[in-house]
Amino acid sequence: MPKPGATMSDRRLFLSALMGGAALAVSGSLVGCKKTEATPSGDSRPAGDLSILNGALVLEHTAIYAYGLAGGSGLLSTGLLAVGGTFKGSHESHREALSAVIKSLGGSPVDPKKDYDFSAFELRSEADVLRLALFLEMKAARAYQSAVSQFKTKSLLDAAVRIMGDEVSHATVLRSALGKAPAGFYSQIDEVD
Repeated sequence: MPKPGATMSDRRLFLSALMGGAALAVSGSLVGCKKTEATPSGDSRPAGDLSILNGALVLEHTAIYAYGLAGGSGLLSTGLLAVGGTFKGSHESHREALSAVIKSLGGSPVDPKKDYDFSAFELRSEADVLRLALFLEMKAARAYQSAVSQFKTKSLLDAAVRIMGDEVSHATVLRSALGKAPAGFYSQIDEVD
């Protein structure tokens, strides 16, 4: 499972590949897109909204799996186990909301994978698990930040902003648990080291 000796660039490369498809779908699917799709209510929206939403759903599936893995690892203290459970519940709520919106737009929500490979991270200590969680939360926050600029429908924009706020909140708590200094600005919240 863990890959001993993996460097930070190995981890970033690995997780870029893991999350890249979702991040690309969330961040790039509307660039230059002029086509529209009709919605059940009769209005139209850019053709990429369903791709963006499904890309976000992939991120939520990944986070749910990671928090489940963390909870069963035996590496977390009682307090951080509770925090992880709360964050997992938050991601499950995001998953349900995204799935409902995708269905309401006539799309099919992407299914979660049966297994996710986090072997680029050594998961041998509580700090290792927290670094993985922080990395995933920041990937998600950045993807939602990109989606905010892409959505043209106020309800989708509002939802993306709310979920992005949750991801940043999670990242802030994880930073604190890792003993990192407070960050005054979103741009100062780093992914790992």
